[in-house]
Amino acid sequence: MTQLTGYPSIDRPWLKYYPDEAINAPLPKCTIYEYLWRQNKDYTGRVALNYFGNRVTFLELFRHIDEAAASFAALGVGEGDIVVVASVTTPETVYIFYALDRLGAVSNMVDPRTSPEGIREYIREVNAKIVVTLDAAYGKVAQATQGTGVEKIIVTSPADSLPGVKRFAYRLTKPAPKLAENCVPWRDFIASGIGKGFKPAPYRADRCCLIVHTGGTTGAPKGVMLSDDNLNAMVFQSIETGIDMRRVHTWMGIMPPFIAYGLGMGICLPLVVGMETILIPAFDPKKFDLLLLKHKPVHMVFVPSYWGTIIHSRKLARADFSNIVLAAVGGDSMDVGLEKAANAFVRAHGCKHNVTKGYGMTELCAAVTATIDQNNEIGSVGIPYVQTTIAIFDPQTGEELPYKQRGEVCITGPNVMLGYYGNPEATDAILRRHADGRLWIHSGDIGYMNENGSLFIADRIKRMIVRHDGFKVFPSAIEQAVNRSELVEASCAVGVRDAEHSQGMLPVVFAVLNPGANAQAAENEIRAICARELPEYAQPIRYQFIDALPVTPIGKIDFRALEKQAAE
Repeated sequence: MTQLTGYPSIDRPWLKYYPDEAINAPLPKCTIYEYLWRQNKDYTGRVALNYFGNRVTFLELFRHIDEAAASFAALGVGEGDIVVVASVTTPETVYIFYALDRLGAVSNMVDPRTSPEGIREYIREVNAKIVVTLDAAYGKVAQATQGTGVEKIIVTSPADSLPGVKRFAYRLTKPAPKLAENCVPWRDFIASGIGKGFKPAPYRADRCCLIVHTGGTTGAPKGVMLSDDNLNAMVFQSIETGIDMRRVHTWMGIMPPFIAYGLGMGICLPLVVGMETILIPAFDPKKFDLLLLKHKPVHMVFVPSYWGTIIHSRKLARADFSNIVLAAVGGDSMDVGLEKAANAFVRAHGCKHNVTKGYGMTELCAAVTATIDQNNEIGSVGIPYVQTTIAIFDPQTGEELPYKQRGEVCITGPNVMLGYYGNPEATDAILRRHADGRLWIHSGDIGYMNENGSLFIADRIKRMIVRHDGFKVFPSAIEQAVNRSELVEASCAVGVRDAEHSQGMLPVVFAVLNPGANAQAAENEIRAICARELPEYAQPIRYQFIDALPVTPIGKIDFRALEKQAAE
């Protein structure tokens, strides 16, 4: 290890946690399908997918992927073609993704809850000829395809892979929709490819295989182009973190497949390792406790907000968590108080490991940091992946900042996206080549790194509340102060326009109180804490108590919704 210079990108202090073999290991140079095949071709009898009791072996998984590839090829799908896929996490979604990858085609993953206008825009953006949709979304997808170049709609259902009795019960309550002429149900689609072969596309470096979309909270969603190399690098480096991941383990990733976190961490990673992957097509955070009791996963991946449900669940009060190796959170920052409470909870229930945190972006193929017990510092999001470099830069000057100084978090490495589809201006705004010759992603996150290489995220640049006098207020600092009150379960600080000045914002706090807490007593206590711990310019002007913080469809705190509420 070189002597510290004071700059993370030069020192890379996190490498002390990795063996030389991982630091110098070559990354997989193959398609994501080939990576899956190489790792599991000698274990085809093991279970790959568990879908409501229907256990699909790796042998069956490979067969289903080939069947889907043959059927897509029969429709003329080939290398470089883009297929829009509006679905949830079902076995068919897994088959489709890998089948298109075999053909060298691109899966353009879309949230099936998107409006018809939004789906139409996704279709037109890539000039898609084929759309795969969930049956529940068929009506609006059919509407969205009008006036586009779509030639065929393939309709899947959560019932397609259900065991017989469950499939029958599903169809009783949710009959299959009546399809138009250019539409075909999944089973007929698969039948159309029987006896027809296909030619697998060769691996090509930096070839796009997946498009996923940003959340669009600060503007129109952008299509993030990810390559086989991006996905393989994320999977490979995740395995090399030192987290105990074995073929005999089970994995429950509850995030949807239309986000990089869900597809990469919830499907690709566990399947490459060879784990039995539990598929959850429709997730209800209020029933998360029942899922844990039913499946008893060794690994589980979700967002921080779900820990409130777990900690307060009566059903889990006596649960045994000794089987859990990885309880990972990502997709949003985790409040320090919640992290401590979650660690105490899992430890009290027999788990030998603290909650594992990570950091990433859609543009980084989900994850670029992780923690293991040796480097799991409270409040941090972990250390960089072994072949990834993270550093902090001054947003104004572009100069790299030393340890413990706050600035913009920037990342370079093999996970960095190819770019935004059809949007070079937005691509150039986030991907910048530095003086070192490397291409860096400018995350828009404010954070710092310590001498151990642990990364701490303070806030989003766009969440900063800038006052009329130029003072910058970080919502996270307010939230940390408010959450120190034992009367508060969770909080979110947002900016509201300063009515006394021509420009500028002032902080408002929304808080969820613990059961039985008195609102007036809570406000008095919170005001006292904020007065003691925050500078004068960061004092909230108003406190609003609500039953629950709103969340986005993937479980992040929806601060945009709270901004609108504060402005009313």
